Amino acid sequence: MNQFITIFKKELKDILRDRRTIIMMIIVPMVVTPMLIVGVMKIQRAQIEKAKAKEIRVAFLGKENASQLYQIFEEGEKIVLIDNFPEDSIAAGIESEEIDGAVIVRSDFHTNIESDHQGNIEIYFKSSDAYGSAIKRMADLIDSYNEQIVEERVARLGLDKDLFDAVAIVENDVSSVQERIGKIAGGYLPYMFIIFSFMGTMYPGIDLGAGEKERGTLETLLSSPANRLQIVLGKLGVVSLSGIITALIAILGIYVAIQMIEDIPADMLAVIMDMLGFKIIVTILTLVIPIAIFFAATILSISIYAKSFKEAQSIIGPANMIIIIPVIIGLLPGIELDAITALVPILNVSLASKDLLAGTINPLHLVEVYLSLFFLAGVAVWGCVRWFNREETLFRT
Repeated sequence: MNQFITIFKKELKDILRDRRTIIMMIIVPMVVTPMLIVGVMKIQRAQIEKAKAKEIRVAFLGKENASQLYQIFEEGEKIVLIDNFPEDSIAAGIESEEIDGAVIVRSDFHTNIESDHQGNIEIYFKSSDAYGSAIKRMADLIDSYNEQIVEERVARLGLDKDLFDAVAIVENDVSSVQERIGKIAGGYLPYMFIIFSFMGTMYPGIDLGAGEKERGTLETLLSSPANRLQIVLGKLGVVSLSGIITALIAILGIYVAIQMIEDIPADMLAVIMDMLGFKIIVTILTLVIPIAIFFAATILSISIYAKSFKEAQSIIGPANMIIIIPVIIGLLPGIELDAITALVPILNVSLASKDLLAGTINPLHLVEVYLSLFFLAGVAVWGCVRWFNREETLFRT
C-alpha cells in the first residue's frame, strides 16, 4: 500500500509540473465551457429575435367571412397581407417563398360564429422554416380574435370562458416529410461524421510526426532518396485517408442503425432510406474529403512541431472544442446555409449536409462550400509543407 501511495504521489507531481496538463485539466474547461454555452445561447437568442423581426407575407382568403380577424392581421406588426391569392397555388407559393403562410376562412365560418358554434380557420405554413415564425405569429393573432369572441359570449350568455374556444385552427403543413426529417435530424449526422473524421486523423497524424521522433525513425526517412515534399505528402495521404475511411464507416453505421430501429413507421423509413441514397452519401462524402485533408494537415503540422507523443496530444486536445462549436451552431434552428455561412469552415459542411438531406440545397451555395473547403485544405497543406521544411521545427529541443 505504501508503494502505491509513493508512486501515486510521484505521478501526481509529474503531472502537476506539466503546464500543458494543467491548462487542459483546469484552464480549458473553466474558460471554454462557459464561453461555449453562453455563445450558443446568444446566437440562438439572436436568431429568435431575427425571426420575430422578419416581415412575413400572408395570403388571406375569405376576409368577407371574418372582417374583424382581417383587421387584426392588418394591424399586426411586420405582416403584409396579400388578397386574392389563388388557393390552389398556396403550397407552391410557400415553397417558392412568394408567401410565408396563408389563412383561409370558409363561407360557413360567419354563420357558425353568429350561432354560437365553433368556426374553423385553416392556416398553411412550412414547419421547416426558422423557428416556425409564420405559424406562431398567425396563430397568435387568431388566438386574440378567439379571445374577443369568447369574452363577448361569456358576457352575453353568462358562461365560463374556459369551457370552449370559439375558433379552431386547422393546420396545414406544406413541408414534405423529407424536409421535416432533414431539418430536424439532418444536423446531427454531420456532427457524427465530422467528429469521427477528426478522430480518424488525430492518432495517425500524431504517430507519423511526434511518434516517429520518439522512435528515432524520422532521421532515417529524411536520409532516403525521397525529398521532403514527397515525404510530407505521403504522410498527409495516409492521415487523410484514415479520416475519410473513419467518416465513411460512421455514415454506414448510421445507415445500418436506422434499419435496425423497429419503431420507425414504414413510410417514414422509406423516406429516410431515400434521403440516405447513394447519390446523397457520395455528395456528403465529397464534403468530408477536404475537411479530412484540412484536419490531417493541421494535426500533422502540430505533430511535427511537438517533441513527443504526449506533447502533441496536449496541444491537439483543445481542437476538439474548436470543432464542436461550429457543429453545434449548425444544429440551431434558424441557422441556414447562405452566402456567408457557406464560407465558415465546418459550419458550412454541417449546414450543407442538412440541406442535402432535406432536398433544399441551393447549388450556388454548395459550389461556394466546395470552393471554401478546398481553398482551406490547400492552405493547410501548403502550411504543413512549409513547416516540415524548417529544421528548427523538425529537431526542436
